[in-house]
Amino acid sequence: MQSTALFEKEVSDLRTENKKEKRKRARSTRQIPSEEGLLDLEPSTLIAQSEQVVLAPIPREAGPAQTPSQPL
Repeated sequence: MQSTALFEKEVSDLRTENKKEKRKRARSTRQIPSEEGLLDLEPSTLIAQSEQVVLAPIPREAGPAQTPSQPL
């Protein structure tokens, strides 16, 4: 009985990991659409722009200002 439960848990974990890997592979195969093709510097410019969008900080909600802890 315990071996069946352990087996089911292991299968569930493997399926979850497989789904995660599939999503990761699908994310990394995106292509940049362009009808005429790209010039020499355009790919690196487009990649840099997309990285800036991804790395943009998330704005925080307005709240009370926090001051850093001061040693006594």
